[in-house]
Amino acid sequence: MSLSIGSSSIPPAFGPVSFSREIGVLRSAFFGGLAGLLGAFLQGSSVSSTVGSGMVVGELVILQAFIILFVSSTLVIVSNILKYPMPTAFTVIGAVLGTGTSFNPGILWSNVNNVLFYWSIIPFLAITIAFSLSKILTFIIPSDYHKNKINYLNFGIGLFVAYTAGANSVGLAIGPLYSLGYNLNYLLLLGGFSILLGAWLLSPRIIHTVSFEYSNIGPRRSISALGTPAILAQIGIHFGIPISFSEAIIFSMIGSGLVLGKSNIGKKKLAYTIGAWIFAFALSISISFLLSEITRGIL
Repeated sequence: MSLSIGSSSIPPAFGPVSFSREIGVLRSAFFGGLAGLLGAFLQGSSVSSTVGSGMVVGELVILQAFIILFVSSTLVIVSNILKYPMPTAFTVIGAVLGTGTSFNPGILWSNVNNVLFYWSIIPFLAITIAFSLSKILTFIIPSDYHKNKINYLNFGIGLFVAYTAGANSVGLAIGPLYSLGYNLNYLLLLGGFSILLGAWLLSPRIIHTVSFEYSNIGPRRSISALGTPAILAQIGIHFGIPISFSEAIIFSMIGSGLVLGKSNIGKKKLAYTIGAWIFAFALSISISFLLSEITRGIL
C-alpha cells in the first residue's frame, strides 16, 4: 500500500516542477519520494490514528486490515497503469467503511462526515487559493525575474509538498496495522521507505500526466499550484483527516491555470478523472464489503 501511495500521491507534488523541464521526471520522482519518507516518519502519526481507530466502532481485526490494504492498493496500482491519479484516501477510507459494515458493530459517522465534508470542499478551496496566489505572485515576482531562481523556489516548495504528502498519506497504509498493536515508529519508517521506492520506481506515468495533460502552467503559477495543496494537507494533518493529494494538486493546478483562461484546462481528462474517483470510492466500499462477508462466512 505504501508503494501505491508513493506511485500516486507523492509524484503530483513534482508535476509542476517537471513541467518547467529543468528537472527530469525520474529525478523528480526520487526527490519527491525522499521528502515523502521524511514527512511520513516525522508527522505521520495523526492520520494513522484516524484510519486505524477513528472510523469504526471497536477494533480492527487482522483479516479486516488485510482486506482494506489489499483492495485499496490494488485499485491504486491499476489507476497508475491506466495513467489516472487515483485518490488513495478515497480507496482506503472506502475499504475501511466496507469492511467496517461487515466486521464492526457500527460506523463512527461523526468522524466520517468530517472527512467527507473536507473532501467535498477541497476542490473549491484549492481553485480559489491557487488562483488568488497566482494573481498575487504576478505582482510580487516581476516578469523579468531570473528563471533559475523561480525554478529553485519551485523545487523547494515541491519538496515541502512531497513531505506533507508523505505525512498525510502514510497513515492510509499503516493505520490498519497500527490498530493491531504494531510499534508506530517501526510502521512509520517502513511506510516511509516504501513510499520512497514507490515514487522512484512506479511514478513516472503519473508525473507526466499531471505535468502536461491537466493544465499548462508556467513556473510562477506552479508556485501557487504547489503551495495550496501543502496548506490543505497540513490542515488535514492537524485534524487527523487524510486527503487526496491527487485531488488537491490537480485542482490547484487548474486554479493557477485559470489565470490564463478556461481554455487552459483539460476538461475531458478532468471529467474522466473525477468519474474514476467517484467510481473507485464506491467500488472500494462494495468489494471490501463483499470480501468481508465471504471470508467471514468461510471462517
